[in-house]
Amino acid sequence: MKQLLLLTALFVTFQCNGQISFVSENTSWEQLSKIAKKEKKLLFIHLWGTECEQCNEVANKGFAGPVLKKVFQDNFIAIQSDVASENGKKLAEKFHIKGALVSLYVDSEGNVLNRFNGSTSYSNTYLEYAQEAISRKGGKQLSEFEQEYQRGERSGAFLKAFIQKRRESHMPTNDLLDEYVGKLPVDSLTNFYVVKFIYQQGPALDSRAYRLIQALGQHRMIDSMYRSVPAHEAVAFNNGIINNTFKKAVETKNQQLAYQAANYSQQIFRENYVMGRLYFQRNMIRYYYEVKDTTSYFNECRQLLDQTHLLMTVDSLKRMDAAAFEKNRVAQTPVGPPGEKQAVRFAPPSQTFHIELNEHAWHYYQMNNNPRDLERALMWSRRSMEWHEELRKDKQHLPLGNPAYIDTYAHLLYKLGRKNESIEWQTKAVEAQKVTGMSWTSMEKDLNEMKAGTLK
Repeated sequence: MKQLLLLTALFVTFQCNGQISFVSENTSWEQLSKIAKKEKKLLFIHLWGTECEQCNEVANKGFAGPVLKKVFQDNFIAIQSDVASENGKKLAEKFHIKGALVSLYVDSEGNVLNRFNGSTSYSNTYLEYAQEAISRKGGKQLSEFEQEYQRGERSGAFLKAFIQKRRESHMPTNDLLDEYVGKLPVDSLTNFYVVKFIYQQGPALDSRAYRLIQALGQHRMIDSMYRSVPAHEAVAFNNGIINNTFKKAVETKNQQLAYQAANYSQQIFRENYVMGRLYFQRNMIRYYYEVKDTTSYFNECRQLLDQTHLLMTVDSLKRMDAAAFEKNRVAQTPVGPPGEKQAVRFAPPSQTFHIELNEHAWHYYQMNNNPRDLERALMWSRRSMEWHEELRKDKQHLPLGNPAYIDTYAHLLYKLGRKNESIEWQTKAVEAQKVTGMSWTSMEKDLNEMKAGTLK
């Protein structure tokens, strides 16, 4: 009877504004596993952090989507936990999670069936990942692969299957990939399908797998492989290589490796030097920020934004969007009945520039106390708001402006000692946030602290 009462008590739920019901955030893994086995369900574990309140609000909006209700109610026990809390730390440690935000779809044995990094207000994303996880129930799971691996299984076929299982769950594969390549006869690395499989894993530039392929000089075959796959798959090859190299560079604080990743990204645009150089700088700035080399970060930011972004105009950004839209329109295959107006999937490249201005302005607010640098960041912030308004003034979205950009501007004003102006702009940020339908609690909290002079 005590056992039954315990299981019942754990089902005290938190609606999170809607459709996914979460058990208590303090529910341990052992209790979660027991409930899932009893109910014959999977587990949805969302680990969040306090560093990005807006990210949490975005996730909560996504969880509120009506499309999630039946699938999650029928198939999952769900929990949200702060990654810094005692239980959150234990869950993160169990699943080798290093930070928020991460959503895991796992079975009662702890096998990860799917993983989503980050947050989104688009409920269908969580639904699609959930449906994929449900489809992966049964069969050979990661824990079984891990057990066989620990017992010494190292055959090429096993390692390939293990890599595919990890990749299916959005988990790292590069350590296994090097081991797999080491099991292959050297001449197999001239095989089109073997090389394609390796590239699908995004081998780091300093990995054994990548270096061996390059050493064999199969450049013509690699070029043929890139041409033979759809454009999105070729992009995925490159993104995997860059991201895995960059991640390793940050973890080991290896600036030279970060340079190699940045250089690789530049070479992708070898026919467009300006764009290639831009991607090189973006990657190095990202590296300096991640490893907390603030001196290099501040210097590189100033150089990039002053010599690139601030030389642009709204008209030049509009021309950039128009050219990119036409390229996308021509490249996309129409879907639907002939003669009907077709939708074109399109993300305007101009948004990257005002997003970066706001992002770097915010980082200056967080990490820099030099008044001259803060004034520079204030200029970037003001420009980001102006561009956003001009580029989207014909759209209905965000009629009062981008609340995140306004929030950045207000905080910089406050740090520069311009309290009254900061209160005025933070009030605008709160009102703009209310229009979006998302929580404005954290912005209003900052507004109150600005008024009291206690904002840190």
